[in-house]
Amino acid sequence: MKKIEPISDPISIKQSLSTFKQGDIDLERWKLLTMGQYSHNSLLSFQNDWQTFLAYCKEVNVSPLPAAVTAVRRFIEHSAKTRKASSIKRYVITISLLHRVHSLPDPTRHREVRFTLNRLYSEKADDAAQANAFHLSHLNALQRQLGNSDRLKDIRDLLIWTLCFEGMLKRSELAALSFHSAIKEQEVYLLVVDDQRIELSPEASELIDRWLLVSGIIDGPLLRRINKHQQLGDAPMDHSSIYRVFRRAATELGMDGTLTFSGQSPRVGASVDLSESGKSIKEIQQQGRWKSPAMPAQYVGNKQAKDEAMDKFKRKIDKD
Repeated sequence: MKKIEPISDPISIKQSLSTFKQGDIDLERWKLLTMGQYSHNSLLSFQNDWQTFLAYCKEVNVSPLPAAVTAVRRFIEHSAKTRKASSIKRYVITISLLHRVHSLPDPTRHREVRFTLNRLYSEKADDAAQANAFHLSHLNALQRQLGNSDRLKDIRDLLIWTLCFEGMLKRSELAALSFHSAIKEQEVYLLVVDDQRIELSPEASELIDRWLLVSGIIDGPLLRRINKHQQLGDAPMDHSSIYRVFRRAATELGMDGTLTFSGQSPRVGASVDLSESGKSIKEIQQQGRWKSPAMPAQYVGNKQAKDEAMDKFKRKIDKD
């Protein structure tokens, strides 16, 4: 938050408090209060968010300025029923700003309010839209559809989908793969990711051989951009190009508009498939290289395991 000097004159504080308690503050007044440090859109947000808080305080008959800690906490809980976490975060920023500028104790800094916010953000994160799972069935369908293609882009994209699923790769891990990350031992390849060796299937190994043959890559990034003329570039894939590859997967499967695949989708789908095959959360965590079992547990819908992992993680942070 930007540094705004509090009003120092007692008479000015009293007049300003009276004005802001009434509401309907024009943008010029907000600009003056914030010393011209915020954009027009930010001032509009302050104005709208403060009106929302004022309306709540009027409804429950409590003071908005200064606001009690309990009033702010209940306002947050009330707003959480219908508002996104980002909106509530803005409300809290606005309430905090007005208290600090008027030299009043900031109720949003109280541990009771912070605890409520942390709990809310955790709950809202659970409710956030998760990437659609990219399952083995999706990969198999794409292999049947594009497996015989000689097009450079088809071979590359099929390799990307396969490596991401079998290796449970993050986008950053995929982009960081080099020619030397794929080590051939006998008939199959081992993929080296963060010092971990992932044994690939014969199908994935065959795709790597085909890709290296048609691309001519002998050094540098393993996966690279391809322009509209089917010319291979020197630069590695970035996050936006990886996103487009997975968006293409949904299109090729005839699910465009129904499913939204992203670079995270194979990790979600592989976690679910492994769980359904009998793998434990711990085994999935190790295979996906997660530091905590919380995320794979969330992916497979094991909320209890996720909550236990999060509690353990928080206790570790507290000790540190």
